[in-house]
Amino acid sequence: MLRRSVRRRVATLLALLLMLLGAAAGVRAQGQTPITIDDVRAGYEGAYRLGEWFPVVVDVSNAGPDLRAVLEWSLPGRFDEPVFQRTIDLPRGSRKRVVLEVYTASFVRNGMVRLLDGSAELATRDVTIEAIDESVFLVGVVSSDPALLNSLDGQPIGGFASTRVRHLAAGDMPDSAATLRGLNAVFLHDLDSAALQPGQRSALALWVGLGGQLVLSGGGAGQQAAAGWGDLLPVTAVGSPTVGDLSALAQLAGGSLGSLPASTTLSQAQARRGAERLPPNSQLIFRHGYGAGLVSFSAFDFASLRGWPGEASLWGQVLRQVLPLMPGAVAHLSQFNLLDRGVLKLPALDLPSPWTLLLFMLAYVLVIGPLNYVVLRRMRRLELAWITVPAVVLLFTAGLYAAGTLLRGGESQYNQLSIVESSEGQRQGLATSFIGLFSPRRATYTLGFPAATLVTGGPTQLFLNARFEPVRVDEAGAPSISVLADISSVTTFVAETTVDLPVQVQSQITDSPGGMRGEIHNSGALALEDAILVRGESFVRLGTLAPGERKQVLQADALPGFPNSLGLGASGVFERQSMINLLFDRTALQLRGSGATPGTLDAEGVYLLAWISQPAIPASVNGVAAAQNSLTLYVLRLATA
Repeated sequence: MLRRSVRRRVATLLALLLMLLGAAAGVRAQGQTPITIDDVRAGYEGAYRLGEWFPVVVDVSNAGPDLRAVLEWSLPGRFDEPVFQRTIDLPRGSRKRVVLEVYTASFVRNGMVRLLDGSAELATRDVTIEAIDESVFLVGVVSSDPALLNSLDGQPIGGFASTRVRHLAAGDMPDSAATLRGLNAVFLHDLDSAALQPGQRSALALWVGLGGQLVLSGGGAGQQAAAGWGDLLPVTAVGSPTVGDLSALAQLAGGSLGSLPASTTLSQAQARRGAERLPPNSQLIFRHGYGAGLVSFSAFDFASLRGWPGEASLWGQVLRQVLPLMPGAVAHLSQFNLLDRGVLKLPALDLPSPWTLLLFMLAYVLVIGPLNYVVLRRMRRLELAWITVPAVVLLFTAGLYAAGTLLRGGESQYNQLSIVESSEGQRQGLATSFIGLFSPRRATYTLGFPAATLVTGGPTQLFLNARFEPVRVDEAGAPSISVLADISSVTTFVAETTVDLPVQVQSQITDSPGGMRGEIHNSGALALEDAILVRGESFVRLGTLAPGERKQVLQADALPGFPNSLGLGASGVFERQSMINLLFDRTALQLRGSGATPGTLDAEGVYLLAWISQPAIPASVNGVAAAQNSLTLYVLRLATA
C-alpha cells in the first residue's frame, strides 16, 4: 500500500514537471519570431561606388504562417538619402533570396535592412559597407579562391590613385548593366560560363560595351570558361590545353622571372581578327576592344602567377583607364536633373509677358477708378461704391485665376528626356531617362515603370528635413513611386534600365590623326534627327539620316568646338543644345576624384549622336499609360579602323 502511494506521488510530480517544461517551451516559442533575415551581402563584398547602383542580396526565412511583407533598405538617420523597398511573399516554411538594387551619394559606414508588415517591424539587420570614390579602381573577382589577385590591392592603375579588390560569388553577380557600373574591371576565374545565368552574361556584355573591362582565365578549364561568350571574346576558338612557359610575361611586367613557373598548362587559342597579343607575338594574353570597353583572355590560369612579384604590374599593363559616360551617377551625386537646368521649356511654366501684366493692371485701375466713378455718377448712386468696388475686385480676381488655369492647362504632363548608350552592332543599350511630371494642381500621383527599371526621385522638400519618397518594387520586379505634387510644379525622377535598340547603323569609318572619313549607313527603320559624328572635340554634321540612307564622311567636313558649337535648336519642349552642353561640357561638372570628367566621351573613340522623338522607357501615371512629351538621344560608339 505504501509503495503504491509512493508511485502515485512520483507520477504526479513527473506530470507536473512535464507540464511546467511544456509551458516554458511555449513561452520561449511565443518569444521567438518565425521570420528571420539569415544573411545580407551588400555591394561588392561590402564595397559600393558613390552615386552608382549596387546590389543588396538578402536571404529571408519564414517558419510561421504565410506572410506578404516589404523588405526595405535605408541608411539609419539619413532622411536625405533614398529608401528602397521590395514586396515579398513568404509562404510557411519558405526561404527566399531577394535582391534590392540601391545607391547612395554619401560616405556612409552602415545600412539597414528591415522586414516590415505594414508599420510593424518583423526583423532587422545592420550591414557594414565601405564607400569607394572615383579615385579608386574597383576590381571584382569571381573565383573559388578567396585570395586570388589580392596583390592588386592598393596598386595604382592608369590615372587611378589605387586599386581595391573585392571577391564575389557567381550567384551574386548582377543581371543589370547599371548595377555593374560601379566596377571598373571583372576577373572570371575557374568559372564555367554555364554557371552564369543568361541575364548575367548579357549584363556583362553590355557593361563592357559601355566601358567595362572583363578578363577571363584560361588554363586547364579554359574551354569551359570561354564557352557561351561568342564574339565578346578576343579569341575565336579555345582548344584543348597544352603545356608552355610564362617567361614572356616578365617582359610585359618589366620585372624578372622570379617565381614564374617553368612550365604550366595553357589554353590553345586563335586570336580574333584585330585582337592584340600581350606580350607582342606571344600566345599568352589576348585583348580587344568591345564597344567602349576591353575584353582580355589569358591562356594561363590566373593562379599560376601567385607569389610572383610582377603579378600586379602585369595586370596593371593589361587594364586601362576607361572613362564611361555616367549621366545617372552624376545625377545621383549632385541631386540634379537635366530638366531642372533649363532643358525643359513648358509653356505652362512661362510667366505672362510684361505687356500683358501692364494691360491687366491698366484695365483694373481704369475700371475700379474712373469708369466705376463715371457710371455711378451718371446713375446718381455714388453710395453704391461700397458694393461695386468689392465686386470689381472679385471679378478681376476670378478672371486672373481663370486665365492662370487656362495657361497651366487642366491635365498633368509627363515629360521624358533620355540618353541611350550602346555601340555599333549591339541590340541593347543602357537608357537613362530624366523625367518631369508637371501638375496643374496639388495632387498625389503614382508613377509605374517596367520590371527591372531602377528609379529614384528627388527630395520632396528643399529644406533640412528633406525626404525621399520610397521606391516600391513588386514581386514581378516592377517599381513604382508615389509623390505629392504642388500647384504648377514639376516633380523630377531618374530612371535607368536596359532597352532594346530601335536604332541600327553600319559604319565604315577610318579614324586617323588627320580626321574621320568613310561612310555611315542607317540600317534601322527610324529616321535619325540632327545626327553628328564626334571624336574628341571635333564633329561632323550629318543632318537627318532617313532609314536606309548612306552618307559620306570627309575629313574636310570636321568642325571644332564640340559640344558648344553644335548650334542645335529646340525640339518641342526640350532644348537640345542645353542638354548637350550639360552632358558633355568638360567644365559643367567636376565630380570625379581621379581627375577625369563625367559626361565626357572617350577621346580615342568615334561616336554617333542622334535623336528620336520617342520615349526610351514606358511608364504609367495612376495606373494609366502616360501620354508624354519625349525625346531620346542615342550615343553609339562606332567600330572604326
